[in-house]
Amino acid sequence: MARSARAEQLRKYGRSVLEGARSDQVLRMARQVNAVSYTSAREYAGRSLFELLQNGYDAHPRDRRDGRVHVLLDEAEGEWGMLYVANGGTPFTWRNVERICELAQSSKEVGEGIGNKGVGFRSILPISDAPEIYSADPDGPLGPELDGYCFRFAQKADVEEFLAGEDNAHEVAAEYPPLQAPLPLDDVPATCRHLAAQGYVTIVRLPLLSEAARVEVWLRMRQLAGAKVPVMLFLDRLAILTLERRAFGGEAGELDDRQEALERHELTRSENRFAVAQQGAGHGFPVSCATVDLGPSGTFLVVRGTVEKERLNSTLAEAVGSGLLDDTWQEWKRSAVVEVALPLPAPRRPRRGQIYTFLPMGEDQAAPFPGHVNAPFFTKFDRTGLPSNNPLNVLLLDAVAETCLAAAAVLRTVPEPPMRQLAVDLVSWESEKGSAGRLRAAALRVHGCELADVPLVPVLTADGAVSEAGWTPPRGAVLWPDLDLTVITARRAHEAGIVVADPEIGGDRLKRLATLCKARVPVGAVPGDPRRLRGTDRRGPSPTPAR
Repeated sequence: MARSARAEQLRKYGRSVLEGARSDQVLRMARQVNAVSYTSAREYAGRSLFELLQNGYDAHPRDRRDGRVHVLLDEAEGEWGMLYVANGGTPFTWRNVERICELAQSSKEVGEGIGNKGVGFRSILPISDAPEIYSADPDGPLGPELDGYCFRFAQKADVEEFLAGEDNAHEVAAEYPPLQAPLPLDDVPATCRHLAAQGYVTIVRLPLLSEAARVEVWLRMRQLAGAKVPVMLFLDRLAILTLERRAFGGEAGELDDRQEALERHELTRSENRFAVAQQGAGHGFPVSCATVDLGPSGTFLVVRGTVEKERLNSTLAEAVGSGLLDDTWQEWKRSAVVEVALPLPAPRRPRRGQIYTFLPMGEDQAAPFPGHVNAPFFTKFDRTGLPSNNPLNVLLLDAVAETCLAAAAVLRTVPEPPMRQLAVDLVSWESEKGSAGRLRAAALRVHGCELADVPLVPVLTADGAVSEAGWTPPRGAVLWPDLDLTVITARRAHEAGIVVADPEIGGDRLKRLATLCKARVPVGAVPGDPRRLRGTDRRGPSPTPAR
């Protein structure tokens, strides 16, 4: 379809939407949409950049691993600056145009990407009320031309002009909802052309509303660049996220390589999957493993587990039937994937991680163990939190526990010390929010036995012993005191026949594991009598049962 034909398609659709402003019934609904648009935008306060990044990510097909998103803040263009968010995914289609103009509608399948509520784009309203979209031809070969759907949205002046001659034109225009009627754009700005020449196929251009909006965007960009919780960790379709801030010395809007960036950050992501020996690992819940290199943000072990479709469908039906999810959730076509990630190498003192829905949720959404969690949760409106009692979220958190136990079983077959440490981190869940019952239920599903019988504790072994021999169930080991003992050492205790937790794992890790075992594992007998060791050195403290 030629660009002129697409422009006419946009113009015709936009005018048909505006025509509704002449109807009192439609106008009453428009007032409600107007109120909901700004209410939803306020709910997303501070999340606009996340939502734009999410849309750029979702534009890439699910099998892409080389995707790119470029966020550019030009502080000299326009009165308060211009924000560009470009992606190298799939160009805008007509369905995308229709859905972005309709509140609470989305062209994305449930479970396909990050967002499917159809309201996230309205999060831009506090920073820009006049967004523009420039996209390549969705039906032609991709090239440097943005010759597809290029449009802006009707503003109050457009509505008033359309209703010229009507007595209430000014009042209707003041109450007409934003982002409803697309209007074609004939000219492509220079910066958009420059980004297109670099291979980006869709660019969202946002004239910023105020100095406060400019500062907000700049601060959010800096937070993304330096976040302790890495934003790219679970964005597996992307290879590069560029965050750039410029103040041009020449003509505003003329972007070229000679102009100096005030700030430029490239967040990168590369993933290497590796085979794991799941046979004989003692579990029936298969997982896949990969190392994810985030450049300066570090390297992570990422483990993925899958919630089978039948189990997912049953839960969705329950949630829909009880009114906790709407009917569209039953259109979920694929299995659900949950992911857990831990830093490599294992840190000496691991910290509690974050819960993601592809992107990090609110800072108070901490993971229940020293790693990060990602799953397609049902979230609160602004995606900063999740209702923990929603059946879908309960299922996904159960699957996270199962993935952790299955991954720990795999890592127990690997002899390298860092993997032994990560195997402990995966099962060291905090004793809160029902995690005790969750882990015990997961053990029954993954291992077919009680958690007390799962070999969670790393222990000292004889030299040359196989990896699996270095682990024992919680009630079968003791935690030796983490002191500088010269006579009654953990190694001496091991040589005397005591099953001792391996001190090389680290005192902090073993203490967290002991806390978990005491909270979650039924009390049992400890083999041998550790008191007999105290007789060899009266000054030495008593060992602690791992349970």
